[in-house]
Amino acid sequence: NLDHNNQSDNIIEFDLNGEIREYLLHIPKNIQPNAPLVFVLHGLRSTNSFIKENSLMDSVANKNGFVVCYPQGSSSTKNTIYTDKGSYFWNVGYEIHKNETVDDIFFLKSLAIFLQQEYNLDPEKTFCTGMSNGGDMSYLLGCEAPDIFKAIAPITGCMMGWIYESCSKNDPVPVFQLHGTKDNTTYYEGDVENRDKWGAYMGVESTIKFWVDRNQCTLSSIDTLPDINKKDGSYIIREKYANGVNKNEVWFYKIINGKHEWPIKKRTHWGNKDINTSEEIWKFFSEI
Repeated sequence: NLDHNNQSDNIIEFDLNGEIREYLLHIPKNIQPNAPLVFVLHGLRSTNSFIKENSLMDSVANKNGFVVCYPQGSSSTKNTIYTDKGSYFWNVGYEIHKNETVDDIFFLKSLAIFLQQEYNLDPEKTFCTGMSNGGDMSYLLGCEAPDIFKAIAPITGCMMGWIYESCSKNDPVPVFQLHGTKDNTTYYEGDVENRDKWGAYMGVESTIKFWVDRNQCTLSSIDTLPDINKKDGSYIIREKYANGVNKNEVWFYKIINGKHEWPIKKRTHWGNKDINTSEEIWKFFSEI
């Protein structure tokens, strides 16, 4: 029984072996049995309600008939120059979190399995996207939990060096990445020498190549998307790599002059306005 009336904006608690974690859930009206499930992960110091409001994923779900879960990260246990004590994060091994022990892979896998069973959702169509730190976490899930999350869509995310080095144990997943060439937070070129002390992380192009190679894609195409808004100072080049293992594909949306952003057509002031990122993510997931 899908009770969407009381679910859509209420924080729901999830008991993970005695530890209480939280999530929001959006269930469209008239959802069909065995519907897909999409996880959307917030960024560092952000919240699930913020990304729910700003990604517009709920309206894409309403049009296309899938359920959206917005989990909440853990709160940091200490102050650093990058995080306030109590601010939320996903544990992907940043140096600022080196003393944090939370296992977010276990949390997100457990929550996905619970939701699949509780709401009769399709285990073969369960996916994860996320922004920034949530994008980094999506990459970690793509490496460590491809049995649960069948494709990932990191937005302004990166592969930490240690994840890049260790990501070969499991089957590869399809990957959608969007990244701005002028991203001042998660650098397009990466930081393999760890100059900024977050921990080493890979550049975007080497990350795309990594997944194209892992998925053994043999076809590629590049096109420039229509520059609908000429005033936003940016445009998007889309690279698609296809014909991989299990028909897996890798799509890369490269925002020329784009910053650290999740592009939304309707946004009034900053950022690229040529696409609705959540619609593009769903186009990718819906082919799987």
